[in-house]
Amino acid sequence: MERQADAPAGHDRLRFFRRIGLEDGWPGTRTKLRPTDASRFDGGDIASTFARALCERGALPVKELFEATETFALSRKVLRGPVVADLCCGHGLAGAFFALMEREVERVILVDRERPPSADLVIDALDAVAPWASPKLEWRESRLDRQTLPSGTAVLAVHACGLRTDTAIEHAIAAGGPFAALPCCRPHRQHPAPQSLKNALGHDVAIDVHRTYQLEENGYVVAWRDISPVITPKNRALIARRA
Repeated sequence: MERQADAPAGHDRLRFFRRIGLEDGWPGTRTKLRPTDASRFDGGDIASTFARALCERGALPVKELFEATETFALSRKVLRGPVVADLCCGHGLAGAFFALMEREVERVILVDRERPPSADLVIDALDAVAPWASPKLEWRESRLDRQTLPSGTAVLAVHACGLRTDTAIEHAIAAGGPFAALPCCRPHRQHPAPQSLKNALGHDVAIDVHRTYQLEENGYVVAWRDISPVITPKNRALIARRA
């Protein structure tokens, strides 16, 4: 496992929207974006323009915007490639940022059991600022375990609850592509990590250690990284590239 010391940005400021402070705790709030929030994204870059469009539409909760963008900032250099799959994608915002920001990305596969109304708001905002980006998006309303991904697909999982993160890892291994996840809830009782590790390290750490071993046994180098705990206390990201 490649343990990397986090840059200060991981805790005292954001990596992606650097002008937005963490002092008031706003990036971790569960309320939906509002039109009045658009003024916080005052940059002239395309990402800020997209964020303002999301605010104008009240597209999703504030914290989910920053979970997606901070995970994107951590993983973009590892995951960029022709095909990216955003698994258990919800509104699909993390995948949309790959379509918007990475020229090398030609196709983004968005997978979830149901396509929520917020997904249409995200795409509408994307069309308003970058109409060339949304044609890269391919929605698949399907169970995760029924998916087959193209060889070399980069796999992203920001909201893959419980064992779904482990299923996402299996998809990455099968496709032979890089992997990144921000696990939220971990299945303490169901997960096959050794009970001795769960007792000694705590369930969350033990489960991610087990996942790290699985990835490294299949030819990956894994880094543990963090986003700010102001956004979410479940802030550890696993970033894995092929060795």
